[in-house]
Parts: sequence; C-alpha cells; structure tokens
Amino acid sequence: MARGLSTAVNNELATDKLNPVTLLYLNVSTGYRFTDHYKDITYDGNTYSASSLFLKVSQVSESSEVEVGNISLEFSGADQTIISLFLSNNYMDREVEVYKGFMDANQSLIANPFLLFKGRIESFNIDEDLDSSDVQIVVASHWADFDKVKGRKTNTNSQQLYFAGDVGFDYASQTVQDIKWGKA
Repeated sequence: MARGLSTAVNNELATDKLNPVTLLYLNVSTGYRFTDHYKDITYDGNTYSASSLFLKVSQVSESSEVEVGNISLEFSGADQTIISLFLSNNYMDREVEVYKGFMDANQSLIANPFLLFKGRIESFNIDEDLDSSDVQIVVASHWADFDKVKGRKTNTNSQQLYFAGDVGFDYASQTVQDIKWGKA
C-alpha cells in the first residue's frame, strides 16, 4: 500500500476513470466545510457543502528538506459570504485541513479520503476588478512558526507592557554575564 492509502483508494487509482473530490475544513468562526463536488458529501460524520464559492486548491509539493510548505485556496468573492467570514472573525493561525477523495461510479465517496495538507491560515487577500472578485487564502504548514521566538525579553519596554512603572530592567542591557536560571 502506497504511503498509507487505503486499499479502496489504491484500487480506484488503478482504474482509468478517476473522479476526484476535495474536502476542505476551515476552522474559522464555528468551522466551515466545503467540497468542490456538485453535491454535499458526508465524511467522518461531517457534511462538506457543495459550493460554487470554493474554486480551487493550489498544487501541493513535497520536499525531503525541512521547510515551510504552503498552499493557496481560492474562493469566489462575488458572493459576500467568504469575505464577510474573514472580515468579521479572527482568522489568523486558524487550522485548515484539505482532504482528497474519490467518488465511485454511483457518486458515493470511496472510504478513507487522505489528508492532502494540514496547516494554519497565514493570510488572505481579496482581488477585485470590474469583472471578477476572488479571495485567496494562504495556508502554511506547521513549520511556519519553527523559528519564531516566543516569550518576553529582558528590556524595559517588554517589562513596561506587563508592569507599568517597573524599572527593574533599565540596566539589563549592561549585564554582560549570562544568567543561568534554575539549577546549573
């Protein structure tokens, strides 16, 4: 079995008539599920709504290097649903899951779609002109925060954010010696 794909999916891939579908979960507000199929699809107890607003998912690439992978999701902005969803909710760093599945000859989902990409929303952009309106959402993999330094700094400005008027770190920059916290 290739890369953990189910036997049913492998058998479908071996046929000459593929009918792929994309299942998309956006964890914005109460969570939204979309599919690019012409009818709603139920998978794992969740209904993915068929929507003309969901246009496409960019190509997913893999690398043997540790790097920040990202994909782009494209929606139609002609209907204000997606635009208002992002403008009226906190969308940054929200989880996104993209599954790829296949439909059989009876238009039923073949068991076990596979997870194509999982990441967090990095940005969104509205591109409008006289003839069209598109919304592009960039989703980055979990490696996006790998180099991010979290925590507080030992300087006056950082200290003032939490304790206004405290001057305990006024001379911290003059300390040349590394301070070992905890047991040495």
